[in-house]
Amino acid sequence: MNTVQKNNNITKSQMQELLENNQEKLGLSEKNLRKLIKSVRSHGISRQMRKVFYQECLKKIERNEEKQEGKFKHLIKEDRISIEILHTAGFNNSFIGAFVDKDRSSIKREIDKNVIEYWDMNSTKSPYKEKGQINIKYYSSEKAQKNAEENKLKNRKKCKLDRYKNLRWSVVALLKEKTIDYSPDVIANLSKEGKIKDAEASIGTNAIYRAVKARKYGLTINDLPHKRGYYKKQDNNPHTQTKEISEKKKEISIEVMPEKIKNKETDTHFEGDIIIGVAKRTHNTLITLVNTASQFTFVRRSENKTGQATVETLDKLEEEIPELSKIIESLLLDNGVEFSKIEEMMKSVKGKNNKRFQVYFTHPYASYERGCNENKNRLIRRYFKKGKLVEKLSDEEILNIARKINNMPRKALGYKTPLEVFESNLKKKGLNTDFLDIYRIKLPKCLVA
Repeated sequence: MNTVQKNNNITKSQMQELLENNQEKLGLSEKNLRKLIKSVRSHGISRQMRKVFYQECLKKIERNEEKQEGKFKHLIKEDRISIEILHTAGFNNSFIGAFVDKDRSSIKREIDKNVIEYWDMNSTKSPYKEKGQINIKYYSSEKAQKNAEENKLKNRKKCKLDRYKNLRWSVVALLKEKTIDYSPDVIANLSKEGKIKDAEASIGTNAIYRAVKARKYGLTINDLPHKRGYYKKQDNNPHTQTKEISEKKKEISIEVMPEKIKNKETDTHFEGDIIIGVAKRTHNTLITLVNTASQFTFVRRSENKTGQATVETLDKLEEEIPELSKIIESLLLDNGVEFSKIEEMMKSVKGKNNKRFQVYFTHPYASYERGCNENKNRLIRRYFKKGKLVEKLSDEEILNIARKINNMPRKALGYKTPLEVFESNLKKKGLNTDFLDIYRIKLPKCLVA
């Protein structure tokens, strides 16, 4: 920072030049600029006062503060320090107000509220006598800042969860209910739509997150569905590049997939993948099939990570759902070994000449091309952690995982559940939806049906 030497004098012309050249950085309006120039050129400001003011201008220019938007401006810590220095140097309230862009009456109130009084040691009057006692008033920026922060907290409106008992009870109950795993965003939307019974008001997402962060009402981060905070993903690894599709799969690659499927204009398109527990040796896996239109997810156990095991799993699924070929018309898969038996996967159990669905493949190392499926796999990992054997999951536990995911309201679906949207799409086509009965769950008591 530029400094002024002790013996150097700041002339009136230097002071005026500094103000005019740095008007924008100092945040001065035309009116305040003229007022300050007129004051520094008058005889009312001494050389010593000019030095002090010059230093304050240099400090403010170096800070280069962003201008606050809006009609009104609050004093910040740096403004209060400037008020303290200029007031002590002998500048009047009007001059200080022009410098910090406040009215002189506001500066007077700020100083009067935050003064520290002490007895003048040079006074001949006794400090113990009220009458005639001489006190020196000293404005303290530290005291002023502390009082401002306390008043801000004191005047803050109480959270709705503190004010409304029924709303608080319902929000806590929904967060702790493990059969549904509703996120704060979903709970906030339910309250806005009036689906929470006897709730006195609606609640925002951020208010719920603040309550969890502050550990209020017995809530902790473990009560959130993901049990952790989300962080913005860094730039992708530059060494990871999308590779070309093999000659064998070029005719059924994502490059030749119809545009209506890519644009999600059809509700019969699915994306598939597998989830493994332990990579070493041969173990059971989970096959996930996700409908891109409704985000409905089938989760099925597979004997191992082989092409034959995948074909057998798809055969069982078709036997359970006779109209599967009308529900799944196209399926996008990755290039894993578990999806190597292409012809067998597309062949229906009803006959050799019958086709089950059309299979397409993504580019190698391009999981983002199956974004919907990857998102659901991440949700499944909430309940099935890496390193855990699929063999330890019972069929009922796997079904419960699918129930939770398919009954979780999604923002992309207008806060409808995947089950609701998927069932609605099937009914429009006149298809049987009885196989969806096993995915239904009971709503908590605090929700309106």
